[in-house]
Amino acid sequence: MTDTATYFERLSALLSERGMPQARVEALVQELSAYAKEAARPVEEEFGPVEELATQLAARGSTGTADEPEAEADTWVWTADAFKDLRLLDHFGAQGWEVERLDRLGRFVCRRERQAPMRWAYRRETVGHRHREEFAERLAPEGWEPCGVWGPFVYYKRPEAVVMGPEAQLAEPPAPPRRRVYIAPWLYAWVALCLLALVAVVWRGAFGIDMSNPSTLAGALTGLLVGGSLALWLWKSAQRAQRGDKNAK
Repeated sequence: MTDTATYFERLSALLSERGMPQARVEALVQELSAYAKEAARPVEEEFGPVEELATQLAARGSTGTADEPEAEADTWVWTADAFKDLRLLDHFGAQGWEVERLDRLGRFVCRRERQAPMRWAYRRETVGHRHREEFAERLAPEGWEPCGVWGPFVYYKRPEAVVMGPEAQLAEPPAPPRRRVYIAPWLYAWVALCLLALVAVVWRGAFGIDMSNPSTLAGALTGLLVGGSLALWLWKSAQRAQRGDKNAK
């Protein structure tokens, strides 16, 4: 397994060999290195083979000689839970961020032109695999196009220029966000409670309780679910109370 430093040294060399301007190479490597530090997986698992990544980046960016003008754009990858992704898409779309795709981990891969960025609008639909093409054709006359799929959700984007005209252009867009993860803490707590409930069911079964008896199993699951929900409600109430105390000070 290639270590992180060696991976990015090789990536830098490959991008330079493919004709990408050195300033762009350094910016991309710095961006990807910062993301790799936050990731919990080896760099090759996160980004794939370095040769393939270099080919993709070179095809997307400047592929000419170093003397050719560079089509500069900021890149940013982020993720959110399904309760807030639409609100955040609207928020960041208004800042000129265009979602190019969703990666295999469900993260939004975005770019924003540094020269004359435009606002973007988004929508999310629950569309079955068989009907996605038909649904996309139905939305196309309104300027919508698919930009990613995650589970049952299909995401669509549309440049705001379709509605706003030239006013969709941003004069002074804000700096790229530093935060990359927008997942509510209570979701982590809920997942932990579910795992604890599963462990408890297995543990009770291992100690001789007849889990094949429907009434016994239903009672165990109901009790665990109610107890977990109560614990979650108490935790969220405590969080709200703490926020209220802070606001009152």
